[in-house]
Amino acid sequence: MNQSNFRTSNVFDFSPDVEFLQILARGSLKQNLPKAVRLWVILRSLYGDAADPVKVELGNKFTYNDWCERFFTGFEHHKNDTIPHNHDSNCYCHKTMTEWLFERSINSDVQEWKKSFLQLYPVTPQQLNNLLDFGIISPRKESEKQEKIRLLAKTRKNFQYDFKTLVSMGWLQSEKVKSNPAHNKFKTQYIKVDSFPDVLMSVSEKVVDNQGIENLIQNDLADFFNEFSQKINHEQRFFLELEYIVHPQFSEKINNWTQKLKNLWHSQPIPPIKITYVSASNFQNYQDEGEDYIIYPVCIYYSQRAPYLFAYGQTPNDSSSMKINWYGYRLDRIKNIEELEWNLVNLPNFSQKMCESKTPQTLEIFRSEAWGFNLARPQEILLIRFDRYYHNLYIQGTEREKLFKQISKKQAQSLINNYEIKLEQKQQLLGSLKSRSSSDIYCRVNYRQDYNTIMRLRSWGPKVEVFLPWELRETMAKDIQQACKFYQK
Repeated sequence: MNQSNFRTSNVFDFSPDVEFLQILARGSLKQNLPKAVRLWVILRSLYGDAADPVKVELGNKFTYNDWCERFFTGFEHHKNDTIPHNHDSNCYCHKTMTEWLFERSINSDVQEWKKSFLQLYPVTPQQLNNLLDFGIISPRKESEKQEKIRLLAKTRKNFQYDFKTLVSMGWLQSEKVKSNPAHNKFKTQYIKVDSFPDVLMSVSEKVVDNQGIENLIQNDLADFFNEFSQKINHEQRFFLELEYIVHPQFSEKINNWTQKLKNLWHSQPIPPIKITYVSASNFQNYQDEGEDYIIYPVCIYYSQRAPYLFAYGQTPNDSSSMKINWYGYRLDRIKNIEELEWNLVNLPNFSQKMCESKTPQTLEIFRSEAWGFNLARPQEILLIRFDRYYHNLYIQGTEREKLFKQISKKQAQSLINNYEIKLEQKQQLLGSLKSRSSSDIYCRVNYRQDYNTIMRLRSWGPKVEVFLPWELRETMAKDIQQACKFYQK
């Protein structure tokens, strides 16, 4: 929505486009989309045009009960602190969030709305559909019955919080009035405003300023920045410490590379580049000459304590130039970047058309499919055993639960039986499995082996055991045995 559309008026006719909903959400729509749409509906009911079917007739001052009686059918279903059941198909509590967002009367285009959302939030189309249908990004377990979210099927207390939010944003005023003159009891009375809040302009600008944070951070940590980036009563109350291992001597070089890449990404089409790179995995040091790789730059990612250029093309892991894959190049290890022209690049399986299909969204899909940062490595099955208490603390109810799929001990036994390893290795694993506690938790993980996944498994220590793949189990055992020797008397 253009800023020129923000105006002072006593008629609310704002469409539920993504930018306006962000203003109502006062934070990430990944977390607060249902509430933002709910506030939009309430504002329509209070200030909508007379032709708006949602508009209710209320005086300048009203209570929650006044609004509730006129807005819903069957007041008895909505006056208490219980979620109303689906009691009437004509009641507004029956409508789903998608029905509110894309109803014909507001002429909202579904595909355009989704496109706008995906431009601002790096989620997959399926995750967006989950958010629209169920109010959450993460899909529910297949065993659970999934019902689309009824947007206004909320308790009295939920709506009181919504009205409180509208008061804090300047859409309403409130006052306490005695509900019973004979007793010292009060009720909240809401007062309509004569003009819409000036916050529309200032919040619009704030959304633009903070949207960079929303785009940069790939999880809900961005919400902390939205809430706590400013001082509270002149004191900073939120701090973030990131481990950053790049030596300061490389700061200027990294700044040069990021500026050069920004300029390249402004180009149409984005050109391929040739980089000279010293690869730690190939045992090269900073003072070495390095090797040249032709790549298509996709994005910069901060992870594993340093910034990486993620690209598609030749990789240090492959000795043959015929092999093209994803790879993360640490910025401080890049010695040179040279812009190339597409018509002068002649590599098998590396064309302009193919590379232009490799986007940051493509990368996110790959990263969400398996555990591990080295996308050039093939996916494997990781079978691990957790101490139950430890699993409850660090896996269950966390983002890791998406990748660490809990399975039964019998399913773990079946995985081992079907795994292609030597018979004596299989028998050893099955014997170990049989001797473990029946209370332990087993997880199957799709993963790409890299140093950081091994480091994470090591950090979990005796609370986790690797069963498959056999080679990784052997690596873990040898490392532990070697470390143990250092501490033996």
